[in-house]
Amino acid sequence: MRRFFVPHVTFTHESEDLPRDVAHHISTVLRLRCEERIVLCDGAGGCVECRIEEISAKKCRVTRLRQWSEQETALPVTLIQGLPHSDRLDIILQKTTELGVQRILPTHCQRSQYPISAAKASRKLERWQKIVAEAARQSERAWLPKVATVSSFAETVRECDAELKLVLWEQAAQPLEAVLPQQPPKDVAVIVGPEGGLTEQEVELALQQGFVAVGLGPRILRTETAGMTLMAILQFQYGDLNRIPREQIVLE
Repeated sequence: MRRFFVPHVTFTHESEDLPRDVAHHISTVLRLRCEERIVLCDGAGGCVECRIEEISAKKCRVTRLRQWSEQETALPVTLIQGLPHSDRLDIILQKTTELGVQRILPTHCQRSQYPISAAKASRKLERWQKIVAEAARQSERAWLPKVATVSSFAETVRECDAELKLVLWEQAAQPLEAVLPQQPPKDVAVIVGPEGGLTEQEVELALQQGFVAVGLGPRILRTETAGMTLMAILQFQYGDLNRIPREQIVLE
């Protein structure tokens, strides 16, 4: 069944009207019809299966059939992404959402070539949240990752309190395997630089804040490839890429 994110989804009555933007997507883009079933998600694990009762270009009325909660099985990973070109960030948001990222923190780095002004920050954030929501919907996640507004590199690394903190650096003296613990960490934070990578000063600052510098082999990966590669490795090692399908707790 197709999924749609509706924040704070609640059914105080048996039938409810969906928000207009969701109704438009269901009727005009997907061309769903009456009697078809969909799933509404609140972004925090809550899911409601519904049947479409009435539909038009501006209205979609559904009836609740059952409700359940889905556990988040992905390893909690925070991606601290050095701000790349906007098109590349769109890809990073989309693909890391599919891979189970929990938070994405776009960060100004010394080599970021496309700084974002404060005036554009709110518009950018709205766009990024839509990209994440669409990627989560497509990949059938019940949990929405959080996307933060752009912050400085120093501020971001100082505020990071993850149990395992990694910074990808092409000059790192040790591979990823050497620093991964046997037992799954409570959460992980990963720093990926922008085009051109991180400066030595930025890496030193990260090390002072408890990050460990690691490499991903002999090849230099693009900024959008590096984060996705590490995310996939972590989710396979500790998360849910090698698990059975999602668990449900039915709340009839």
